[in-house]
Amino acid sequence: MENKNLLSIGKIVNTFGIKGAVKIALEKNIEVNDINGIKLLFIENTNNVITPKQVESISMQKSHLVVYFKEHNHINEVEIFKGKKIKYLNDNNAFSIFYDLTYYSVVYNSQKGKVIETMFNGNHDLVKVLLENEEKAFWVPLVDVYTDNIDDESRIITLKNIEGLK
Repeated sequence: MENKNLLSIGKIVNTFGIKGAVKIALEKNIEVNDINGIKLLFIENTNNVITPKQVESISMQKSHLVVYFKEHNHINEVEIFKGKKIKYLNDNNAFSIFYDLTYYSVVYNSQKGKVIETMFNGNHDLVKVLLENEEKAFWVPLVDVYTDNIDDESRIITLKNIEGLK
């Protein structure tokens, strides 16, 4: 299976009990929608080799998943997974990604900039933008009037019509 089809959901941070469970810390931008829909997880080792593992049982404890894999019934069998990344084929939307816009760049005409703060005003999201060669940041509502494109994959927001906002 190709890595690009898999969603990186977290990392195995520890074992849990002596019966072979692992504790998975979810990435900050991952939210669990349907824990019962998770039947197969993928473990990625340091050489980027991905191994599928069938889930026997799974539960949520605070911000961690506790997972028992089939064919692993003892702590000694899962110790080797500590520190490994966990991926999931999100074909049933068991997980959602929400994007932190403060990691995005902005482009306006040929001028580049960055998002330095975000806010929700009750109606829509706003981003505080600082463009290159400008000293003052300003707020831009993320609505069609001011945004040309929001590319989540490359994390770039393309702006338009912002002269009056500066």
